[in-house]
Amino acid sequence: MERSIQLDEPESQDFKESLNPLKRNGPESGDVELTIESLSEIPGVGEKIQKALIDHFGSEAVALKVIRDSRVDLVAAVPGIGSRQAVNLVKGAFEQQFGVNSNLLLRSVDIRKIFESVLEIMQRYANTTYAKDKLFLYFPLPPEKLDTILERQRYFADAAKMASSLSSDQRETLKSLLTQIRGLYRRAKPRRIEGRVIITNDDKVFDKLVTEGIDKWCPVYVLSDGESGADYAQGYDLVLFISPLGMFDDSMDMLDNVETLGKDWSLEDILPEQTVSFYARNYRVIDASCKLAELFGGLPSNESMNSFKEGLDFEGLSNVGEILKNLDENGDLAQGINADIDRYRKAVKVFPTAIAETEAWLNEEITGRISKSHVTLGGQQIITILQSADMDGTESSSLRNMLPAEIVETFTSTIQEAEDKLAQMLGLTPREADWVTGVISEEIALPAKLVPAQINDLEDKLRRLFADKQFSLIKKIANDLDRLKDVVSNAVQTLLEFDLFLSVGLFSHDYYLQTPNISLEYSGVGVQSANNIFLTESYLKGKHGKVQPIDYCIGKTPFQPEGTHGENCALLSGANSGGKTTTIQTLAQIVTMAQSGFPVPAKTAYLPVFEELYFFYKSRGMVSAGAFETTLKQFAEIVVSEKSKLALFDEVEAITEPGSAANVIAGLIEILQSDPRTSTVICSHLAKEIQEVTSVPIRIDGIEARGLDENLDLVVDRTPRFGVLARSTPELIVERLSKLTKGPKKAVYEKILENLNRARK
Repeated sequence: MERSIQLDEPESQDFKESLNPLKRNGPESGDVELTIESLSEIPGVGEKIQKALIDHFGSEAVALKVIRDSRVDLVAAVPGIGSRQAVNLVKGAFEQQFGVNSNLLLRSVDIRKIFESVLEIMQRYANTTYAKDKLFLYFPLPPEKLDTILERQRYFADAAKMASSLSSDQRETLKSLLTQIRGLYRRAKPRRIEGRVIITNDDKVFDKLVTEGIDKWCPVYVLSDGESGADYAQGYDLVLFISPLGMFDDSMDMLDNVETLGKDWSLEDILPEQTVSFYARNYRVIDASCKLAELFGGLPSNESMNSFKEGLDFEGLSNVGEILKNLDENGDLAQGINADIDRYRKAVKVFPTAIAETEAWLNEEITGRISKSHVTLGGQQIITILQSADMDGTESSSLRNMLPAEIVETFTSTIQEAEDKLAQMLGLTPREADWVTGVISEEIALPAKLVPAQINDLEDKLRRLFADKQFSLIKKIANDLDRLKDVVSNAVQTLLEFDLFLSVGLFSHDYYLQTPNISLEYSGVGVQSANNIFLTESYLKGKHGKVQPIDYCIGKTPFQPEGTHGENCALLSGANSGGKTTTIQTLAQIVTMAQSGFPVPAKTAYLPVFEELYFFYKSRGMVSAGAFETTLKQFAEIVVSEKSKLALFDEVEAITEPGSAANVIAGLIEILQSDPRTSTVICSHLAKEIQEVTSVPIRIDGIEARGLDENLDLVVDRTPRFGVLARSTPELIVERLSKLTKGPKKAVYEKILENLNRARK
């Protein structure tokens, strides 16, 4: 897929600022931008990448601007740099400018994977590559960026309100139009213009024309001393003669298709197609932008939406939309906008066919009429005389005297009819019909003759008229469009930003997200009616029933349900498939999203801004001694860190044998619990064993299965019971198997169930 490179010509200052994610329409406007002076300062840019960037963009300054403007799409277009590497380069530059490194906050691989998975779901709502890529720049921020987090919150809250008010038709229309928005191609794509030549008598003008690539569009010639411009102009429909010093070529005065330009000439005067080409290359993007501008008036309004509307010049875009109706997607003048141009275009196109058909009709008609004539000589005899005369070279005047007047009149009237038919086929007006006079020879001969010189003159006349009128109209259109380039550029950039805004808004609406309460006064996380993003995704795909929301808290927040006392460390117990992993995964989603400024999947959420976030999934299979050592080092890193943090562990007992696991976890808890700035939740099947070997009191929460439903599925209350050790429920699973199984295996399950129930009593 072709990617856009937008920085090959100067942009207005407003447009430059609109590209910067730290400025326009972005929720980072309150932060100070740090300056990157060299590509080598950007993480991941070595000599090879630096050379590739400079070669592609033409200079280090342009490459730096592209990266500083967070244009991932443009960086990904560089040969040798893939999309993922482009994201990393832009993200690295953004982090350096912004003064924050995402990996310093997302401290474990698993927490990063969770957050990236949430972003991937969000990205599916984006219609543009720009929005998909830029979402990577919205990562969790530390406490010193609280103002930015809150600013993002307000921004995306507006997005959610706007999206929730959209009708289904508005939503589909926005999607359809935004899908067509991309970065603008700024470079005109040369295409050969038939029938135009540019001639100059000035070497400097010639050098400029070649330097600007005008010779790629049409022939360009410079006259040497003694040369005639008319010699170069032969065979062209439109001749543009540039004479900046006022020295004119007399030979050009003999031509009626020459336009002379003096010292004030400009590229737009001789090649308006360059401007038109910009609009042609971006036709669908600009057309969609104009239609989106029309749609904006009916969209819900709020502070953030107003900022987007400020980036759209509605009157200007309306003018662009009207002007674009004059062009097709190739940049050619559309049919129906000028009757004369349409006529001459058609005349030029059908001319060869019209001449051939006229000649064929003329000879067939003359032959037929003479054959039916009733003069003294037989019709066939007359035809033989005419054909013989043509072969012998007999003069037409002699034949006129020899042939009956009726035959001469047949020639005269049929030739007149043929001329009328030719004028009609060429679409000429009654006044223009005289142009065909002389195309058919008045000589009496069979076959009747057409005059090649007259045919060429007529065709040249039509082509020149078409070229002149088309050139004049294209110049007018190009002048109008050139004044509106900034309007278009600003609109496209605004709409690219709007797509990101809309994607977060729609995601928020579909996933029931709400703005969380963030305060540095809180020391933990409290959530009510929280849903796991990944479960909601599968629910929306129809894979299962509605997701059961949960409540949970760790640490001190305004939400302190019965059974909690602001503990900063808790063990989460419960049976397999009960929802322990889902619970802490939900906490991880909420905290990472909240600290990124996004709304979260909870009706109510309270949290501080942590400096470090950790998540560890349970190990799969046996863990080697080396892996055990690595895990312990990671735990030690968490324990010794003096920063505020949230640490979530999923069944860490799998790191070693059961007999030692409880002691390892107990030691970890005793240290983490003593740090008031750390909030920890550990999922474990060994809650009772850990409690027995821990020297400090510890809160244990439990997720229990209450029984089996009519489908013999476990009935689980997904919200943990605070301060309650979950009862083990293997008997429910065995009971389920015993009821679902027939044959000899059923007796096995019944025996196991009997023993479990006896042990329970």
